[in-house]
Amino acid sequence: MSYIKLDIENLEEAREKVRKAFLEQDRSIAKIMHMLEVRQTKANRSRKLFAVDSGFNRAYETSFVVFKAAVVDEEMEVDHSGCIYLFHVDNYQTDRSRRLIMQQTLYEALSKTMETGAVDGSMVLVDGTIALTVCYPTLKDRKEYRNHFKSFYKELYSPLVDQCLKRNIILLGFLKRTGSTYLAEHLGISSLYDIYIINSVLRGNGQYIPPIPVVDTQANSVGIHHNYVTFYLNLKNWNYRFELLKQQEDQFLECVENLIFWATEAHYGMNPIFSKADEHARVTKREANLKFNYIIQDLTEDEQIRLRMEARKRTHFGYRSKKILGRLIEG
Repeated sequence: MSYIKLDIENLEEAREKVRKAFLEQDRSIAKIMHMLEVRQTKANRSRKLFAVDSGFNRAYETSFVVFKAAVVDEEMEVDHSGCIYLFHVDNYQTDRSRRLIMQQTLYEALSKTMETGAVDGSMVLVDGTIALTVCYPTLKDRKEYRNHFKSFYKELYSPLVDQCLKRNIILLGFLKRTGSTYLAEHLGISSLYDIYIINSVLRGNGQYIPPIPVVDTQANSVGIHHNYVTFYLNLKNWNYRFELLKQQEDQFLECVENLIFWATEAHYGMNPIFSKADEHARVTKREANLKFNYIIQDLTEDEQIRLRMEARKRTHFGYRSKKILGRLIEG
C-alpha cells in the first residue's frame, strides 16, 4: 500500500507502524541491491543548455485562464510566449483541457525558439515529463478533448520530436518529485516507489543509475509512436529522475556529465537557468486579474455581470467572496 493510517490517540501504536513501514522498505530494497547498477562520473560541458517551463493561473475565481511559457538559454536570455482562454464551465473536462493547453504552450514556445537555429546541437531541459501519458484521452474525455490531443500530438509534438532528432537536440525531461514506480517495477518490486530506492543507493554527487525503459501499455491504443527511457541522478546530494527519447538513449551519459557541470549547491542541484525558466513561466494571480480586467473593460454591462456572476458562484461559500467581488466590481 502507498499509505498507512495513524491514530494520534495511540502514539505507541502509531510509532510502531512508522517503524514497521520503514523496516519493510529497507527489506524490500535489500532484496534488489545486487540488481542495481550504480555508476559514478564527473562533470563535462559538451553542449549548450536551454531550459523550458510553462504555467497557468485563473483570474479571480473565474474560468478565465492565462497560460505562459519561457525558454531560457545559458546567457539568461528569455523568450516568452503566452495565451489566454475563457472556458465556459469549470469541471473535470476543463481541468483536463487546461493541463493539455499548458503542455501545448510549452512546446509551442520551444518550437518557436528552435526555428531560429539557436537550439541546434544543444540540451533542452523540460520541466516535467516529456512523455504524454498524463494527457492521454480516457473514457471520461469528450470528443473535443480527444480531437485536441490528436491535433497537438500530430501537428506540434511529433514534428518537434522529429526535428530534435534531426538537428541533434537532446530533449530531456526533468522530474523534481520522483513519484514513479518505473525502477521498482523494473526490479520486480511492486510495493515501493522509486524515490525510496534511489535515496538508498544514490548518496553522492555524480552517482547515477543507467537508463531503463519507460513502460507504456497505453501508447499504441491512443496512437502514440514514441518510446522513452528514464535514468536517475544525484546532483549535489539531491536525487532526480530524467527522461529521454528512446532514440537518444546512447547519449544519456553526455546528459549526466553536462547536468553535473551545471549543478549548484545553492539551487538544490539545479542551475539558475532552470529557476529562471520557472520564474518567467509562472503566472501570478495579479497578472491574471489585470489581464481579465483589461479584456472586459469595454464589454457591455450585461456581459461583465455574467463574468462576475461566475466569480460569485465560485466564492459564494468562501471567506474571500466579498473581497474578490469588490475587486471585480471596481474593475
